Amino acid sequence: MMNPLSYTNAEVRDLAWSLASPPLLQRQDAGVHWPDDAWFTAIGHEFGDTLRQLDADPQPLRDLLARRKDQRLGNYFEVLWRYWLDHNPRYALLHANLPVRNHERTLGEFDLIVQDRRSGAVLHWELAVKFYLGCADTGQAANWWGPGRRDRLDIKTDHLLHHQTRLSRHPQAQALLAELGLRIDATWLIMKGRLFYPCGRTTGAPSGANPRHVRGFWVHGNRLDLLRPAHWLILERHQWLAPLQRPTAPVMDSRELREWWRDDPHRRPVCIAAIVEGVEVERGFVVPEDWEAGDDQPL
Repeated sequence: MMNPLSYTNAEVRDLAWSLASPPLLQRQDAGVHWPDDAWFTAIGHEFGDTLRQLDADPQPLRDLLARRKDQRLGNYFEVLWRYWLDHNPRYALLHANLPVRNHERTLGEFDLIVQDRRSGAVLHWELAVKFYLGCADTGQAANWWGPGRRDRLDIKTDHLLHHQTRLSRHPQAQALLAELGLRIDATWLIMKGRLFYPCGRTTGAPSGANPRHVRGFWVHGNRLDLLRPAHWLILERHQWLAPLQRPTAPVMDSRELREWWRDDPHRRPVCIAAIVEGVEVERGFVVPEDWEAGDDQPL
């Protein structure tokens, strides 16, 4: 895959990562297309000149990001894709976040409706960026949880497949599309993110995972001695996408990381990155000792 560390600007690195990183899952589901590694690699490579220009002058991308009202990470990911759609030669963005309503009730929302200029096909794209930690039998998708334990891989996948990707079949959605002069020819699922494996254990990937998915680790706060000697940086949520380069925030050595966790009165899952010579080499989560018990964790 394209190396996001080729770019010095953080937002440009996130854009490159959003496009070219491998998808989390590699599945075959009736009526839904999951783009493969080759497609993501190709669009990232073809966008390389624009990314290099943006890296020299990232203001156009920053201006778009500054206009968003929704500060959630999923929205950030989606806006990065919308920037690419507005600046690539093949796919045209027709609608973003198009709601389907039944009187005052919202039935759902099309993330993106896109037209392939080459074939003329109108495509419904559902986007997701997710981060899951595996526990117990990691071969089972039901054992992969979001760090706050309010999200689970199997539940998210089921919702995507049986609700979000079927929206165009609903009579209200079909009426709306007819008003717009559109017919959906295919539905795509674009799901990126990272799977974090328990530190110090030999575990397998969940069923349906892309063999090339982006990986990390997770460790209980009382077992930080398992980590490699390194300088560690605590990541904010907006830093969860691309690898870091030359971070300006202060780093901690392994001893300082253990002391920081021991003295933190608000222990919660935190994302950390190992920094070597100014470049991220590894990423993981530190979680409270009772994280696997299932209580919701603040984030």
